[in-house]
Amino acid sequence: MDLPPPSSEQDTPMDLPPPSSEQDTSMDLPPPSSEQDTSMDLPPPSTEQDTSMDLPPPSTEQDASMDLPPPSSEQAQDVSHVLASIFKDAYTKEVIGKDTVSNLSKTKRGISDYHEEYVEELEQIHREYGQRMEQNDMLERHLLQARVRASETQDKARLLGGEGGLYDGLGLPSVRSTLVWCVDNHLLKANHLIGPQDYHPRQGQPSRAPEVKPCLDYAKPTFSHSMHVCREPKEEGHAALSRPRPQPGSVPQEGSERSRTLESSLDLVDLKRKSNSVQSSRGSEQSPSEAKRVIPLSGRNLAEDLDVLRKLKERQNFLRNPRFLPPHMNSLVRPRSRAETGPLQGDSTLSPLSTTDESVPVFQAYPRVVLFTEYTVGQVYETSVELKNLTASCRHVRVLPPTTSYFSIGLGRFPGEGGMVAPGMSCKYMVRFAPDSLGDYEDCLVVETQAPYPMVVPLVARRPPPILTLPRVLDCGYSLVGALKFVEYLCCNEGLSAGTFCVIPRSQWPASNLRSVVMTSFAEEPPFAVGPSLFQLQPGQATVLEVVFFPTAAESYSQDFTVVCDNCQVKDITVQGEGQTIALELISVSGENTLPVVGEERDLSAEHFVRFPSCHPQCVERRAVVIRNNTNLDLPFFWQIMRPNLQWLLPGEEANPDRILFHPATDHVFNVSPLIGCLAPRQDQEFEFTYLPKELKDHHSVCQLVVRDVPQCPNESSDNGAPKISDVIVMEIEVKGSTEPYQLRLEPCAIVHPGELFMGTPTRMGLKMWNHSKSSVLFHWKRMDDSHTLEVEPCWGELEVELCVELDLVVTGGRPGRLVTSLLCHIEHQQQPLRLPIEVCFKGPSVTLSEPSLDLGLLRLGEESRTTVLLNNTSPLEAFWSLGGGGPGGTEDQPPQLVVEPCRGLLAPQVSCSVEVVFRGRACRHFEALLELSVEQGSGCYLSVQADVQTPQVCLVSPELVYSEIYMGVPARGVVVLFNQTLLPAHFTWMSQLQGKQAALCTASFQPPSGTLAPHATLEVTAEFTTHTESEVRGVTALCRVQGMDLPVVLGFISKAKPLSVSYSVPGQSSSSPDGHASPLLLDFGDDVVLRREVTLQMAITNHSAIAAPFKVEARYFKAHAPASSGSNSQSQKGFKYRKKPLHSVQARKLELKAHEDLTEDLLSGGRGAAFLARPGSGTLAAFETRLVDVTAYSDAWGHYRDHLVCTVGGLRPRLIPVQMRVSGCPLYFQMSGPRPEDQHQGPTLQFGTHLSGGDTVSRCLRIINPSPYDVRLDWETYNVDAHNLDPHNVDPQRERKLLDMVVAYGDSFPLKDADGNQLVGGALALPNNNVQSLWQRERTPSSERTSSSLQSEPDVVDDHSPTTEEAVVGEEEEEEEEGACSPQRQKRKLFSVYIRPHKGILSDYPYCITPQQVVVPAKGSATVHVAFTPLSLSWDLGQATCRGLALGFMSLEPRAACVPGKVQRAQGLDLEPVRVDLQAVVRAALLSVETDADHHGGLQFDVSADDLLQGESESQMCVRDFEVGQMLVLRNPLETPLSFRLGTQPPFSVLHPQPRARTSSSSNPPTSDGSPLLLQPQQNLKVKVSFHCSLALLEQSHLKEAPPTPVSPVSPIRRDSEKRTLIFRQKLLIQYSNNSLQVVPLCARLAVSGLRLSRDSVDFGMCYVGRTRLAHVSLLSHGTCTYWRTTLESSEADSHAFSVTPESGVLRGPDPALTRGQQHLEVCFTASEAREFRATLTIHGALIQPSLKLRLWGRGGYDEALGSSLGSY
Repeated sequence: MDLPPPSSEQDTPMDLPPPSSEQDTSMDLPPPSSEQDTSMDLPPPSTEQDTSMDLPPPSTEQDASMDLPPPSSEQAQDVSHVLASIFKDAYTKEVIGKDTVSNLSKTKRGISDYHEEYVEELEQIHREYGQRMEQNDMLERHLLQARVRASETQDKARLLGGEGGLYDGLGLPSVRSTLVWCVDNHLLKANHLIGPQDYHPRQGQPSRAPEVKPCLDYAKPTFSHSMHVCREPKEEGHAALSRPRPQPGSVPQEGSERSRTLESSLDLVDLKRKSNSVQSSRGSEQSPSEAKRVIPLSGRNLAEDLDVLRKLKERQNFLRNPRFLPPHMNSLVRPRSRAETGPLQGDSTLSPLSTTDESVPVFQAYPRVVLFTEYTVGQVYETSVELKNLTASCRHVRVLPPTTSYFSIGLGRFPGEGGMVAPGMSCKYMVRFAPDSLGDYEDCLVVETQAPYPMVVPLVARRPPPILTLPRVLDCGYSLVGALKFVEYLCCNEGLSAGTFCVIPRSQWPASNLRSVVMTSFAEEPPFAVGPSLFQLQPGQATVLEVVFFPTAAESYSQDFTVVCDNCQVKDITVQGEGQTIALELISVSGENTLPVVGEERDLSAEHFVRFPSCHPQCVERRAVVIRNNTNLDLPFFWQIMRPNLQWLLPGEEANPDRILFHPATDHVFNVSPLIGCLAPRQDQEFEFTYLPKELKDHHSVCQLVVRDVPQCPNESSDNGAPKISDVIVMEIEVKGSTEPYQLRLEPCAIVHPGELFMGTPTRMGLKMWNHSKSSVLFHWKRMDDSHTLEVEPCWGELEVELCVELDLVVTGGRPGRLVTSLLCHIEHQQQPLRLPIEVCFKGPSVTLSEPSLDLGLLRLGEESRTTVLLNNTSPLEAFWSLGGGGPGGTEDQPPQLVVEPCRGLLAPQVSCSVEVVFRGRACRHFEALLELSVEQGSGCYLSVQADVQTPQVCLVSPELVYSEIYMGVPARGVVVLFNQTLLPAHFTWMSQLQGKQAALCTASFQPPSGTLAPHATLEVTAEFTTHTESEVRGVTALCRVQGMDLPVVLGFISKAKPLSVSYSVPGQSSSSPDGHASPLLLDFGDDVVLRREVTLQMAITNHSAIAAPFKVEARYFKAHAPASSGSNSQSQKGFKYRKKPLHSVQARKLELKAHEDLTEDLLSGGRGAAFLARPGSGTLAAFETRLVDVTAYSDAWGHYRDHLVCTVGGLRPRLIPVQMRVSGCPLYFQMSGPRPEDQHQGPTLQFGTHLSGGDTVSRCLRIINPSPYDVRLDWETYNVDAHNLDPHNVDPQRERKLLDMVVAYGDSFPLKDADGNQLVGGALALPNNNVQSLWQRERTPSSERTSSSLQSEPDVVDDHSPTTEEAVVGEEEEEEEEGACSPQRQKRKLFSVYIRPHKGILSDYPYCITPQQVVVPAKGSATVHVAFTPLSLSWDLGQATCRGLALGFMSLEPRAACVPGKVQRAQGLDLEPVRVDLQAVVRAALLSVETDADHHGGLQFDVSADDLLQGESESQMCVRDFEVGQMLVLRNPLETPLSFRLGTQPPFSVLHPQPRARTSSSSNPPTSDGSPLLLQPQQNLKVKVSFHCSLALLEQSHLKEAPPTPVSPVSPIRRDSEKRTLIFRQKLLIQYSNNSLQVVPLCARLAVSGLRLSRDSVDFGMCYVGRTRLAHVSLLSHGTCTYWRTTLESSEADSHAFSVTPESGVLRGPDPALTRGQQHLEVCFTASEAREFRATLTIHGALIQPSLKLRLWGRGGYDEALGSSLGSY
């Protein structure tokens, strides 16, 4: 909460709580250093540096008023709260400030004279106020400066007097007060103040100090003293300084007030405190008394003296140490004048005196002001202060700690040893700030150097305060007495920090504890309550402050509340409101209000009377009544109409209130508007009183104004304390009114119209009606609705008084003739109507035709013609007409030719209508007729009609259509011409059905199929003719129907069709000719087809005719089984097409690859190793089209394949085309690496990783997948290779050509073997039941069985597709030749086989081995082999070895799968490239790397303090508990293989085994006990916690052992000083690996044991008065963080009561975590009970192993009165 300080015009103080005693004493002198006893009096200073410590602490401000010492009382001098409680509003209310007066002065022109006069008076008052404030400030500054000067003079006199100790002990001032000579008595009397002369009139004038006596030789300052102590500038000759003397008769200056009170004798200290004027004249003149003391010397003596002086100068002619020079002579900065820079920080506020080096600083503080802005309660904040030496020599510096407990400083960090700061170097001090509240704090650091005056570094803590948008005055407004009013105010925190606010009544502030004040959610101060009383706001947050106002009397209220923030800021707010009662006043009544006559009946309780003028029944009279609300509140009200209370009273008789009754009026004649509402505060409300009589009689009522929800007075409230609310009648108005009949007149009194009027046409006639009544009239004219219609417009309305209304009489005739009648007018509230006589005459309508005759022109027989004729009604009447007659009429079988639509109707006045004359020709002839128009009650006319009727005629220009070039089943086009021979348009239609004998073999279509020919026009028609026979077509005709012609038009067709012709060709080869003699065709896919890679060739099929025919192409033996795959592929494509979300390109590519793999698998599902697929395999060959067919070869097994393609087109005979290809590759792949299309024989590279030397055998499992349809047998061989042969692609070609392997095989290269690896004789295995089973049968899978079944069904498939043609016979002969070539019976068995191949390596099964060496991978299945690696045993000189190997797998097939006669032949064994698997492993030794937080030669070091054994917050909770300290040790495995190891150590150390996170099988079991094995994965870290356990038993055991450490007890004590020592514990952390190797990590723990020490060994109280108590202070020092101690007093029984110590026990803690020394002051009391000597011994015991301390006490009692008067501490 940021509250602005009061300005000079506004003296409203801020009521703050009184400062604590700590703040009052914050400006006292700093305590003495720890080397001096605090109970001793300070001796007089011997040096100038020491005297500077007795001065008042400096201030950061330059104003002399801030130099005032703090008040000696413990209470604050702020009396603002006293003035506020006495004068209340006169002291605390806001006044008009300077800004307000300035704004009023700028805007005073042109407003009003009163405003200008008011502003001028305000300006004059503020000018006078400003002058008085300036005078008061001047007087205050004078008093403060006088007090400062008096204080300085008294301090100097006290230091020089030397007798202050005696007076201080008696509580009396030690020197005379000099305040009387420092103040201006005339100035005080001029301002009506008490001066020193008023209470001390006998004070004499100050006398001049006596002459200084000659100083003896032993008392003169020595040369060393002058060089080290005196700061005056001296020449190189070291001339002695002369003592200044005052001139005779001179008056002391204002700046040297000490000369009036000090004694005449001065020392060198006084020379530094004098003014500048005295210092400037010190060396220029010499007093006459000193000149007289010069002894004249003779020539001899003078020569001797000069010789002695010369020798003396020669001995001391040396350069002076710059350390002893003044600061201004060896400063590193250029000194500036005081006028330029002003006084230095910290020296001008300490003393008004100045020296020559006053402007040259010795040290400079960075920062100049230590500022803390963001802080919270309970936290400690720290910053550094840097002191830089600005001189050219090394300097000492001393920093005095802050005076308050909120700031503290740590030990200084100096750049060198001995506390010296070199030139230009800096020392740092850490300043800590620990606030106990969020208020503002100020303190300072006093820096003492060799300068005359210390330097001050201000310490300021200011937190950005919260700012509340809460007005100073909360105005609740007005409220009724006894009511409750709630007002809400929005309170927002616009500051930069959060705050907690408390609202309490001003009378309860200041409060010692806010919890005792804030008891409820509302702060109540009758008649106000403010809530919530406690709330918290963050920056930018807002809350609602609710104020409740409950007045009890009609008066103004004002109460003060205090808003207290948690940052010690206080703000007073004023809540005001005013209670009022209901006060209404009748202001005026509109119209003429007559007073009641004598004897007229009146209501007994009515206050006002309103009379309405006489009016007619149901007429309204109004009166406006104005009522004023004299309160400042909104008053809800309603009106009620009551019957009057009529009583006859005698003169002087008063009405009885009990006889007054309230009955509501039932006639509802009087009304008030508004009936309900709310009266605005201080506003006039106008009400409208209406009088509406219903009968001819007088009316009388009373209108009562009732205010709602009026609370009763507090004394009338109910017993429960809640206010009672009711409705109150606040005003009664009596109303009266009378009635009379109406007076009306008509002009003219009768209406007669000359001439004739059209029937049905309204005619208007003017009419006036006058009202001579007193009020408006409501009339209504009656309408006459017989054969004629009579009415008045407007038929009803309201006629005002003495006004007329103009009316229109509307007359409408219903039939011709004269009308005589009367029209009636009814008057509201009148029985007899008014009559108006009327006389008028009427006539009929008239209708005509637009054309007298009609000519319909030329028409087709049976065609209909429509013509429109207009009928016009020229009269304003409706006409009923009819049109017809003339010409022959029709019969039931044949309707009439001429028809009128419509033939009759009603025509509106002045309107035309149209009729249609419809003519239908029944015969080809000329037609004439006459129509008659008749009108009801009018004359008629005639219409003439004529027309001509004819029929159409159409023919063909050419009756036949001949097609010379046409193909069977292919449409051919021709053109014919139609001609119209008449003037009528002709509509034609071609028939779809042909006529003739060959019509069933032909079809025809025409374009356009139908249409209309214009008169004498021609039209070309396109005819498409199709024949389905190769013979000649004749006699086929088509018919064309013409509308209106009896016979159709006939067209004939003649044609000869051609048959289908097809040829085959392969790109790059000659194609077959159309004559059927085909050249040899061959589809050769090549000899280098890669396994499972698609190869596509193209074949062309050419159609040499215009006939489209279906075709089909498929393989004869290696068919592609596509039906199942096509359905699944379509489903996948459909699912891919109709996905809701679009797929990513990668996902779409994967789906496409997956679909392609599924399609390939379905195509090869026949299990024959290859398939040929033609795309398109079927379709339609268009006319003259050359269709390219893509023949794609798929394979999943290697071999040389041969087959034929069967091509069928239309009804032609099938054609066989031979196909062949050679496939090479490996169908197997490993699950680890997946298929490798580019390098199918290359398997994965097995990385066995890094293993320990001599470790266990490691095995890797390889799964081999066989997607082919045949079982494949693998024979494995392992080789050891060097680094050059690891990758065959990187082998040196020259080296490879030099080294070859020759393999010789006897019989089969890889014969069958049993499970143990033994070769089977004949390739069979003997079973126990004498059955022979081959290895293929033993390991055959269901997939291989399915393959064999498919091979058995192969001849059936060939037979199905083998045509009985010559080509088929030739194909069978070729198959028989191939079958004979590859048949096993015809092949010769090879006894020896010799193979030469590139060198692969050395065949060996160590260190790599594959089991089993022979394995059969089933078709469409998988098999598993295991590759084992046995690590080598390395020698010590070889730390690492790399093992590289190679495994080759040779593939073999079952004999039936190796060769299919005439179709496929496959190589195997050594004839086929083997499968290759590369092997690699590394063997290394075991070693872990150890990482610690600090570098302690590869080990762990624990720094522990024995004081941590003491635990507890207070002395009562203090106990000794064991503790442990742990550190993390990181073990990292730098190898590429897991390491298994164990950890172990000995007490007092322990190892906490972590839970391993490895997921391998070897490390899945977590350790459960100490010493369990751990497994660390390669390149992984493991954190191990090593703990040191400290206990009291360990400390006692180590305390007893002073010998060097042994392996059993590795403890070595180290004593750093006399109070503190350190115990060292050493052990080893052992890491034992699984191969029994050992690794050692050193462990070390340094246990610091604290000690106690007393500041003295004995206390002698001396002679003390019997019965009086004397105190002595002893400091108990501890070198440690926390030490518990207790005391015991040992003495004789007679002396036990004489001594006591306080406190007797406690916990001694260090003042700062960075410091290791704490201090506790013990107060020892001695009270002598008799006059004798007392002795005792005080023993101090520690909680740990510290030795006991002894303090000897003695004292003597006596009855000397001098001892009784001097009481105090010792």
